[in-house]
Amino acid sequence: MALKKNGSAVENGAAEQNGESNGSFEFRENPRINGQIDGYIKANPKRWDFVKSMSRERLERAYVWQQIRSNERQQKMNGGMFRKIEDNPALKSAYENLLQHIPEGQRERAKVSIARTLVLSQSKGQRQSAGGVTA
Repeated sequence: MALKKNGSAVENGAAEQNGESNGSFEFRENPRINGQIDGYIKANPKRWDFVKSMSRERLERAYVWQQIRSNERQQKMNGGMFRKIEDNPALKSAYENLLQHIPEGQRERAKVSIARTLVLSQSKGQRQSAGGVTA
């Protein structure tokens, strides 16, 4: 399967091995992100040399490991938010009330977003009430 990057075809053996040879990927270029990457490379030449020296399999495994760590952090943060909602009856009531207004097919996606909004708004309110009164 050929991938397209900057208009030129790039072979992707992994996609062919996984039986995905009938689809194609197109990489988008973002000048702002490319500029940030170039800046990082210039600021960290030893790190860039290390990355370039890695085998493709090692790079792929490092990428997957970063994704695993990111997912675990996200799940841990979401779990903490849900615990805060369960521990606070007022938040739990507001959470359940808001979920009732979400269509059934969209509830799973909305649960985390609603929980995050409620927990953050509660903590913001607590900070403002704690810091707002001075004698």
